[in-house]
Amino acid sequence: MSYVVHVTAVVEGDLDQIEILMNDYRCKCLEKQIGMEQFFVCRSVEQKNVFLYTQVFTDQAAHKVHLEGEDPKWFFEQMSENKFEFQGQWVAGTEIDSSAGHVLN
Repeated sequence: MSYVVHVTAVVEGDLDQIEILMNDYRCKCLEKQIGMEQFFVCRSVEQKNVFLYTQVFTDQAAHKVHLEGEDPKWFFEQMSENKFEFQGQWVAGTEIDSSAGHVLN
């Protein structure tokens, strides 16, 4: 079962630059992190300063390696250097098993 992390981030600053930074972060993670299967980044239609991102890992251990790695540190250093504000809330869990014989994804 995959381990899924969903983050809702409220940001302040140059939103176009923050979007570029988030996309750079996503690309770095997908290129370098073993155990990260997918990383989706979305921008809210109603609230332009709200970003949603979902990361899919092979397991909880891969997520722990991600959290302790250089990519999140780099991302938050960039946010700080550019004086962007970031308030995030995340929820994580193990993907539920589908009914026998049903392929959902």
